[in-house]
Amino acid sequence: MKWIKVKIDYFSDNLKETKAKLVNIFEEVGIKQMEFVDYFSDNSLDYSVNFKNKNDIWSIIGYIIYNRFAQTKLNIIYENVNKISKDDKNFMSEIYTLRCSDEEWQDEWKKYFHTVNITPNIVIKPSWDNYEVKGNETVIEIDPGLAFGTGTHETTSLCVEFLEKYAKGKNNLLDIGCGSGILMLIAKKLGVNKVTGIDIDEKVEKVVYENFRKNNIENNYKVVIGNLVDDVSKKYDLVVSNILVDVLIELLKNIEKTLENEATVIFSGILKEKEDIFLKETLKYNLKNIDRNEKNNWVSLVFKYKKI
Repeated sequence: MKWIKVKIDYFSDNLKETKAKLVNIFEEVGIKQMEFVDYFSDNSLDYSVNFKNKNDIWSIIGYIIYNRFAQTKLNIIYENVNKISKDDKNFMSEIYTLRCSDEEWQDEWKKYFHTVNITPNIVIKPSWDNYEVKGNETVIEIDPGLAFGTGTHETTSLCVEFLEKYAKGKNNLLDIGCGSGILMLIAKKLGVNKVTGIDIDEKVEKVVYENFRKNNIENNYKVVIGNLVDDVSKKYDLVVSNILVDVLIELLKNIEKTLENEATVIFSGILKEKEDIFLKETLKYNLKNIDRNEKNNWVSLVFKYKKI
């Protein structure tokens, strides 16, 4: 398959607000999974010298399938970015595009993915980096391959922090939109007995299995290829989903069929300005909000399911 890589470098006096606008622009043309180069976190434990607490120029990266609709989608991106320029005199941007194959797409991530402490105790390391374990650190070796999910984005680190807090004593995890399997791997390392990932991308299965092999985990995990929870029949005591809020709202309609009574549900990928919209939607279901955290305009929420 052929792709067009779209990268927008930008500067603004209101970087967080501008980032949210650019995310909306990408979503409008169907880009639901993105990579960001801004700042990973304010955590001094971040390992790699390649990460700064804050870059002067931020970037957003996404991929469009190269087909007859590609140019139309690019035109929409150009037009909407120009609208931001007209409304914000301090906004500056450059848009880069590059055609690439699946293999080239895969190699692109290596430019941005380095070893990081995503929590004080959990380290994410790609296979091409060397890292010496310190103290009681748990090191997860992962290559995103042709699947999304390196662990370096705020939405993932928020999920991991909540997994550290809520995974104890859990038996069965479901990761909806599992990508590279990073949250599944971390859950296993934290003691969850069985983990299942579901993703719409068929390439994910091979990537997840390879990442589990690299981390010497041989059983009690599987991948289901499907749309959200359409093909899920079992129930779980821990569910996590790190996808964009519009997809999470759609997921809510069927989430309860996957939940054991008293199950814990972790949602991430929610822009702060869309948090109230999402919370309003959750009131329609048997979900009680029990925890919240945010990083750099991204919000993660935890719910307890109570069957009535």
